[in-house]
Amino acid sequence: MASTMEQEIVQHEEQLADAKRALDLGVIDSMYDDDLLLTGVMGEPTCDKAAVIDEVKRGIAERERALASGQPFDVSVENQDMKIVRCGDAAIANYRFVVNAKGPHLDLQRRYRTTNVWINREGRWQIVAAHTAFVLDPKQAAMLSGQPR
Repeated sequence: MASTMEQEIVQHEEQLADAKRALDLGVIDSMYDDDLLLTGVMGEPTCDKAAVIDEVKRGIAERERALASGQPFDVSVENQDMKIVRCGDAAIANYRFVVNAKGPHLDLQRRYRTTNVWINREGRWQIVAAHTAFVLDPKQAAMLSGQPR
């Protein structure tokens, strides 16, 4: 049975996934520490909280343009294969983050591996560091390794 701390982190990660799906700027802002250190899928540059907030704002603008056009647009996000490790007043969450988006001229399926470092300060959990990497499908991995397809 998972510990209370593990249950709390899983709940926070699910809230974060819901907030990303809904582009809920307030929830996303509250989940990330002001001194966030984030390495995104491109590896460089390292991002801060302001960059995360700017990305959410861009997503909101894109969503509003899609809605205004009257075109159908659907996004789903899901956390899979989550593992939590406790380190004193910190916890590390690692999971696969799956994003699907469909709309006019768009059919996107992406899988990422995410690691979030959560700190509990005065009873409040926040992400202080994060890293996200692409999860390649077998064809992509073979191309990068130089193996024949």
